[in-house]
Amino acid sequence: MIELYRCFPRVPGARRAKPGHWSYLPRPQLHGRWDNADLYDSWYFSRSQVGAIAESFYNKQRWVPEVFLTPHGHTRALAVFEFEPQKPLLDLDDAAVLLEFDITPSQVVVQDLTTTQEIARRIYRHAGDRFSGITWWSSQLPSQNSVLLWGADAAPPPGLRLAGLEPLSTTHPSVIDAAAQLYRVLG
Repeated sequence: MIELYRCFPRVPGARRAKPGHWSYLPRPQLHGRWDNADLYDSWYFSRSQVGAIAESFYNKQRWVPEVFLTPHGHTRALAVFEFEPQKPLLDLDDAAVLLEFDITPSQVVVQDLTTTQEIARRIYRHAGDRFSGITWWSSQLPSQNSVLLWGADAAPPPGLRLAGLEPLSTTHPSVIDAAAQLYRVLG
């Protein structure tokens, strides 16, 4: 079992697969670093709470209470998942994997969708049946690992179970830790 984390704009009472619910997947998916909407749905996570928060809020220099609210004033949430993979994750931090797929470390970390989406397309076409998704180091906090699970038909990937929801705020311990690691002003 693997613990995974994802921040999302929670709306209390939102129905499954609708905006504000943890299971909502915006469509079309075109702008994520590993997206290939014609092949699979992209479900992005972090292996840590700090990583999920850093990836979600890195573009804000000052983390004031309003950063953790939705446009409608609801508190954003950190979803905690348990994932029982049916297949392993392909680790893009493993030199043997990079050699096998003819990928360089700089191609994994580059902020260029043409490059990363093509890598994901190649991996999925040649090995998608062997893996549940991919994992790589966070571009915001390289000490943290990010995860993409492949899905279909906007349904959560097989083996993914919601284990809890935590409201985010400037006092959440992982928000405090992520802010410190990213050198963000808190409050």
